[in-house]
Amino acid sequence: ININYLYELKGFLDKDFNGMIENLERNVMLKVHQNFDSLFIKWFEMLVDPELLRIRLDEEFTPLIEQNGHNIDYEHLSGGEKTAAALAYRLAMNQVINNLMTSLKTFDILILDEPTDGFSDEQLDRLRNVIDELKLNQLIVVSHERKMEGFVNNVIRIQKINHISNVGF
Repeated sequence: ININYLYELKGFLDKDFNGMIENLERNVMLKVHQNFDSLFIKWFEMLVDPELLRIRLDEEFTPLIEQNGHNIDYEHLSGGEKTAAALAYRLAMNQVINNLMTSLKTFDILILDEPTDGFSDEQLDRLRNVIDELKLNQLIVVSHERKMEGFVNNVIRIQKINHISNVGF
């Protein structure tokens, strides 16, 4: 093997190849960010009127919230707005992961535990639209919210009596 060829190959790997990989990684992450951001905005706007609040992601995937043209901290949101932001983030993340990892067999099922904490009646109605838009074969929702019963095909009630859980339909 020619030593000059090895030096050229090392130079290519050190300089050009690493740059190509970094560029590829940057472009993939940019695409992931754009996809995540657009899904996050979509789900949030389905739950909260965009005239009241606007939301997007910064470069670090941290939510930026705007109200009346001013940035506000997450801590200043109402309980229902915080829940809507968290749910929108999780739904967007779920879709992005399932789009990237096509070998996952979880793209058609979603389990949500108390996704409506602090929601107003209007937000609960908006959640129904989100559920319809998800177009999932299986959605399992754990909730104490009675209004949710009207959104689903089956209701399973679990009641604890004397430290024993009883299942009813």
